[in-house]
Amino acid sequence: TFSDTLLFLIFHFCGVFLSCLLLLSSVTELSELVLPSCSQYVLLVPTVVRSDSPQTACVQFHSLSEPLSLSVVLEYNNIQTTLFEEFVTKNDFFKCCEFKVPPAGSDPLAFISFSAKGSTVHLAERRSVAIENVDNTLFIQTDKPIYKPGQKGGLGV
Repeated sequence: TFSDTLLFLIFHFCGVFLSCLLLLSSVTELSELVLPSCSQYVLLVPTVVRSDSPQTACVQFHSLSEPLSLSVVLEYNNIQTTLFEEFVTKNDFFKCCEFKVPPAGSDPLAFISFSAKGSTVHLAERRSVAIENVDNTLFIQTDKPIYKPGQKGGLGV
């Protein structure tokens, strides 16, 4: 849902830096940002990722002035899982990828790391995300609370 989504937008319009941060349930850690004028990008990832179903991360670039090497990585328990890794040559680029999240242990904190490097551009971000384990449970309801020995009962699942 949208309420579980971290939407981080950084715009750079012709030398005027405008930062718009929509943060619905996460603290951000901006590490490095160098972006030439008129280039824009968007990184979209959930702030809470579920271990029981595929999750989606999206990246969009607009008006790139040079080719970039793009990398998006999920970091959890000292294990890095690459979500995207590709060379972006188009001025306008959009890509989403689905990824699986490992079940959380005692610490549900994971990170999404984003980097894009070119000859004059260097973007790097690291965002925290929480892993939510979803336990599958089965609830069986009987047609009455107590049975006498030998009685047959009906149930619903």
